[in-house]
Amino acid sequence: MRALFATLVFVAFLPHPCPEVAQADTLPTERLTVGVRDDARPFIWRDPATKDYLGFFWDICTEAVQRAGYHVQPEEVDAEKRAKFLTTGEGDFDLLCDPTTITLRRMQNFAHNGRAPALEFSPIVFVANGSYVQLKRVDDAPKASGRLPNEAPNSPSCGQILQWLQYAGDRPPENWTWPAGTLPGNQGAKSTEVDGGDATAEGLLEWLERRFDFTLRRPQGNSEETKTFEIWGYVEGSTIGETLEAQIGRRSQGNWVICPIALPSHTKAAAEFCAHRLARYFGDLDIIKAALTEHRERNGSGCAADNSSANVGTYEPYAFVLSSHRFPDFPERLTLALYEMFGDGTIERLFAGHFPGAKKSQHLSTLFRINSIPEGTDTRLPPRCPVAPYESNARRYCPSG
Repeated sequence: MRALFATLVFVAFLPHPCPEVAQADTLPTERLTVGVRDDARPFIWRDPATKDYLGFFWDICTEAVQRAGYHVQPEEVDAEKRAKFLTTGEGDFDLLCDPTTITLRRMQNFAHNGRAPALEFSPIVFVANGSYVQLKRVDDAPKASGRLPNEAPNSPSCGQILQWLQYAGDRPPENWTWPAGTLPGNQGAKSTEVDGGDATAEGLLEWLERRFDFTLRRPQGNSEETKTFEIWGYVEGSTIGETLEAQIGRRSQGNWVICPIALPSHTKAAAEFCAHRLARYFGDLDIIKAALTEHRERNGSGCAADNSSANVGTYEPYAFVLSSHRFPDFPERLTLALYEMFGDGTIERLFAGHFPGAKKSQHLSTLFRINSIPEGTDTRLPPRCPVAPYESNARRYCPSG
């Protein structure tokens, strides 16, 4: 009898595979800190009246988190917080529910020897089109593009141009002179993260020509004596904006300067564009169009935009960013939940609801088919480990007790 008792005690303290410890519904449901944007409509945004989060990605995130066995605790993320999280993991979000482009540079940063090794990408959930809109009549936008005065210095910096633009259309003070050098805080993104994709390798000129079907050339009638400028805007932290910042400075000609401006949100970018302070507005076309529509509705005024570039653009694979810092098994569980949602048609239905009448691109149609698990495949999630699991002989175990 004593031998049997000793054997039972010994077995009780042996590690058990996770499926044999407890069922998922017997474990306490944890709350995940989910970082969310408030201005990335139609993917995710916050209703100013109800303060509720809405959008295609919001519905995907909340459903996937619930299927994975967690509750959502949303926390608003602006462009600066987002950039810090993607670069260093600062902010400690369990999930970034945001249209985040997968790039090799970010994947390298999420590797074990990167600056944010606890982060990883979910499966690709959407394929977007990165491009730009431009003003229909740039002649009526002196603060977005045009000629600089004759007294402007040769090869003026963007900082000098932006300070001069404060007086464009008005008479500067009598003692005002062109500032020397580049003024701090007047140009450039605050984020140090730079996309290392094809655009950086081949240069912005060739990349824009190939992607957007236009040529960066000296404006017609522009001579060596005539100095001109254009102001291009983007939202801080976007991959297309980082590419502009990395390349455009050395592509500007001495008498034709392009100044990229980082805006804190799409709401601000749309306002600047509609106020004719941006000649071009770069980013995800779906988000840009939604931001311009919202601006028109909110202000009751028009905003003429040329969408001729909408037929071409960059390939932007969007995914969520997951962290294993607090819950080591969370990324795996959410990934399985996402594949389950593709397989049972949930994401297809959500797409139809948020993009009524929209025809999926060839890339997006292919993605939906690839991510759909064939019928008969077991997609049931394994029970959660109550504490961090460990591995032995290629099997994942939960510590006893």
